[in-house]
Amino acid sequence: MSDQGSWTEEGARFLEGLFDRLELDLEATPRAPRDEWLVIEIEGEALDVLERRADLLSALTQLTTQAISRASGERVQVLLDVGGGFDARKALLEQVAADAARAVERTGRRAVIDQLSSSERRVVHTALADNAAVATRSEGDEGHRLLLIERA
Repeated sequence: MSDQGSWTEEGARFLEGLFDRLELDLEATPRAPRDEWLVIEIEGEALDVLERRADLLSALTQLTTQAISRASGERVQVLLDVGGGFDARKALLEQVAADAARAVERTGRRAVIDQLSSSERRVVHTALADNAAVATRSEGDEGHRLLLIERA
């Protein structure tokens, strides 16, 4: 991507417009990219709405990704960091993924994780990508998508 910073700023402006139309007291601030992700931090009085509704966060992420991808002419990955807590959430998800993988290896039963945003599901997929004993996949539609961990 030619200028990640300007596309991240464009994504933040897009979200600010959505928040205004939805009358949500939220602010979107562009942050430094993480790996291949364009990062936009979301802060404000209405954070609890996004923290309770993984489906809403996934929809906002998808809309922002589509808006930036169309404007830039390139496929981008957007991470919406709600309340600046994504790094802590990522560490927790990686631990949950490792624990679930051990349980799947030990019992042979699949593990199902629900209520994750698309970026959170990606964290789990990535955390277990090098584990030859298990395989991960997502199932269902975007309104109710499950992450499955099964024996490979």
